Amino acid sequence: RPRQIAALLVALSAIVLIGWSSSAEQTRGSALVGVLAAGGAGALAVSFLKDPYLTDHGQTTCPVLLLTGLPCPGCGLTRSWVHLSHGDVGAAFDYNLFGPAFYLVAVGLAIATVVALVRRRPLYSLIDRVPVWLVAGGFGAWILYSVVRIVTLANGITWFDRVIT
Repeated sequence: RPRQIAALLVALSAIVLIGWSSSAEQTRGSALVGVLAAGGAGALAVSFLKDPYLTDHGQTTCPVLLLTGLPCPGCGLTRSWVHLSHGDVGAAFDYNLFGPAFYLVAVGLAIATVVALVRRRPLYSLIDRVPVWLVAGGFGAWILYSVVRIVTLANGITWFDRVIT
């Protein structure tokens, strides 16, 4: 079942890119939405294909974590998405509190982009519908969460130790 979902998401990312590239109304906003939607659908596909056990016990690829021993804001997102795609919501939140939120954004963006392409509406109109305060607030909360993770781990507090184990 995960392989069929992954194949569907890969096809979705290809449809998004092909639809965007053939669209008459290409703007910076539509390019950004198209790339984010295709990238998100591709990342979702990978999350269904990866084995949660191997993801948990494999070597990290985060350069910040490798150099400093401390997590970057994105540390744990891949593992979070993999666990979410395989139905382990608790582990998804353990690895990165914002992982499930970004996962839902990726799903929503991919779906909304396909709907815009099917209805032949410009992709940049999606950006106009999201309030700036929501994006800024979400980004600020993510950075604050990341700072708290770094400070607690640097001081030996193990609240977020699953991120770097």
